[in-house]
Amino acid sequence: MSKLQVPFARTFTLIAVLAAGCMPCSPLGGTAGWGNPGTSQVHPDVNRNCPPRNDLDAGLAQASDLMQQLRYQDAAALLQPLAGSDCDARASLLLAAAFDGQDDELKATAVLQRAHSVWPSDNSIAASLAREYLSAGQTGKAIAALNHFRVTSSTRPQEMQMAVVVYLTANKLASALAVAQVAYKAYPSLETLLLLSNVLQLEGRYPDVNRILSSKREVYANSPKFWITLAESEYDASIYASARDDIERAISLDGSAFQAHYILGNVLVRLSDLDGAAAEYNKAIELDPNEPRTYYQLALVLRTKMDISGEEKVLEQALAADDHYAPAHCELGRILLDQNRLEEAVRHLTMAVQYNPRSEEAYFLLARTYAKLGEKGKAEAMVKRLLEIRKENRPSAANKTVNDAASRLSTNP
Repeated sequence: MSKLQVPFARTFTLIAVLAAGCMPCSPLGGTAGWGNPGTSQVHPDVNRNCPPRNDLDAGLAQASDLMQQLRYQDAAALLQPLAGSDCDARASLLLAAAFDGQDDELKATAVLQRAHSVWPSDNSIAASLAREYLSAGQTGKAIAALNHFRVTSSTRPQEMQMAVVVYLTANKLASALAVAQVAYKAYPSLETLLLLSNVLQLEGRYPDVNRILSSKREVYANSPKFWITLAESEYDASIYASARDDIERAISLDGSAFQAHYILGNVLVRLSDLDGAAAEYNKAIELDPNEPRTYYQLALVLRTKMDISGEEKVLEQALAADDHYAPAHCELGRILLDQNRLEEAVRHLTMAVQYNPRSEEAYFLLARTYAKLGEKGKAEAMVKRLLEIRKENRPSAANKTVNDAASRLSTNP
């Protein structure tokens, strides 16, 4: 499953500007294929001492013009009194975007928090606040910001996209799917089609994805992103020959797409072309040397080819790219265990469970390593934890073989 990536700063600017409804003709006013749902709902409070509507609209238009010129500080100075009056949610949206333009996320978040307390049901405010929380790694708060998010056919596609990303990050697949379905129905486009496909893939509904995307082969024949998504779904459905043809189509359209070479490497592994897979992984690494999963997949190819020293070197490269990448720690720990370098193995396997507490293999290997070290108590603790994690991961599964093997680890390393 590919990572669903959203350019947060760009998306937030779009949400703010579209909600403000001040720049319908500017380059920031929308993106191709997403449509233009119109201006935002206005939230004046007639009981407040608010400026006349024409003056307020003129001020918002001037602020959005300043933002288009990247004059974020000037825009913020103009917007602060408008936002402080709580007369119109659009002023707060633009002010938060202006602070984001100055890389001041704390002020942007504070503005949106205040606006959210005044207009808790405003989708634009909720989506923008959720974006701020998510970019700060506060997934729980991002979800809470969407408590009153109600998607309809008139909800802006950028807001729906942000809601889907938040729901996926929190593993709320049902909520993500509901929003993605509305987005595709209301604004049919390549972007919303792939958004829906990504959610369905995460739900494991590969036949549905393949059926939906296959019907659009001619419509999006020139889109590398389309072929990448289709090929990945075909790979997940074990349709490897079709996946190879479609991912090669993507590469013929855009050879610089990291994801395409990565997927082709995975496909070629399944087709037993290890040399071809290694070449594709190396190409993917060349295109994006900071992606640890590519090194890891290449390491597994080298393991199959019995090149242990090469595998160890590539795993170290994976950890140089991301020291928190648990699979690389786990595999390196397995190599070190086989080489009887037990203290080093413990270090890497401990980090593997630290960064992925649900890794059954890491606990299994830790139990074996402690048993070899003669640390029976720690080995038994790891066996106990392994069985607990396994039950949590697959509560309905019954695998006596694995359970029996785990229970013997402390005495038969």
